Amino acid sequence: MSRTTGLLLSLTVACDAAKVTFKTYAAACGGDALTTVTYDALTAAPGGACFDATTHSTKAQYCDEADNTFKQDYYAGTVCAGTATAQTFPLGKCSNGLGEDTTLGTVIATCDFSTPCFGRETNAVLSSGESVLMASLQAGDYVKDGPDSVSRIIVNQHRVAHLKSSLLEIEHENGKLKLTADHVVSVDGSFVAACEAVVGTKLGESEVSRVTATSGEIINPLTISGKIIADGVLASTYPEWIASYMLSSSVFPTYTLSNLVSFLFPATTQAYYDAHLEPFFQFTSSSLVQLKGVLPTPAVAAIVMAADLAVVTGFIAFSLASVQALLALAAIAFVIKSSRK
Repeated sequence: MSRTTGLLLSLTVACDAAKVTFKTYAAACGGDALTTVTYDALTAAPGGACFDATTHSTKAQYCDEADNTFKQDYYAGTVCAGTATAQTFPLGKCSNGLGEDTTLGTVIATCDFSTPCFGRETNAVLSSGESVLMASLQAGDYVKDGPDSVSRIIVNQHRVAHLKSSLLEIEHENGKLKLTADHVVSVDGSFVAACEAVVGTKLGESEVSRVTATSGEIINPLTISGKIIADGVLASTYPEWIASYMLSSSVFPTYTLSNLVSFLFPATTQAYYDAHLEPFFQFTSSSLVQLKGVLPTPAVAAIVMAADLAVVTGFIAFSLASVQALLALAAIAFVIKSSRK
């Protein structure tokens, strides 16, 4: 999501953005590739901006994990004008954009379906100083987000979903940290994507000695500050596309109704997220990422506020099945009434 802030986008930071790599060959995908290009794509219903090249343009690019293909609309001219040709590239196979073609195909496309998060076995530090697995955390817990500060968890993403992703294992002087390549961590004093942590850079005062590719289950506790101490390393709870926006915001997610209900009813909020928002965002988060990329900041903020209200409305409906329903409604009504004074 791009710094599009408010709890809705906070909750969707595990968006299914993907890295697509195109290798182009002289003929029949043989020998060394002439060119290799990697860029961001989506893994949900397409749309969004036009991508111009010298002789053509493309739009609606997305990696389809369900049928293991990369798809896009191809235009013979620039600015995506005229009639589009729908192209489909089977992942890892030689193609001309019309399915697998080992005779005339000159392109091999691959997609990395990484979900930006921490490795599930990563540890966090409670406000008491106790080290615990991130997977054991839930809404309402307070964790260290700096040497002398703590932050409250809004929700813990993927707590029950057990999603898997490709990961980087970053070895440094004081230990190891596993997270996805586009998850943000403090490297040489700046919050950047984990892939920028290369040998010789520093995580805090600890120098990186090795970075290897691996895979595993993931977890992501979202904190109010957007920061967390992960296996002794200062990191963000956001991926690269939204981190700079969220970490600089003085409004989101702090001043949202969603954050309020998480504070008042943490257990119900976590249950609501696990049961309904987690699967919902797995299907829709890529569209939100794309919206962030094409909308001006004021429009994004307006959408976030509307979405925040929708999330809370869903929370109230979910809560009606529990004895906390009346308390939730009363608390929200009281806050709204107080804000009008």
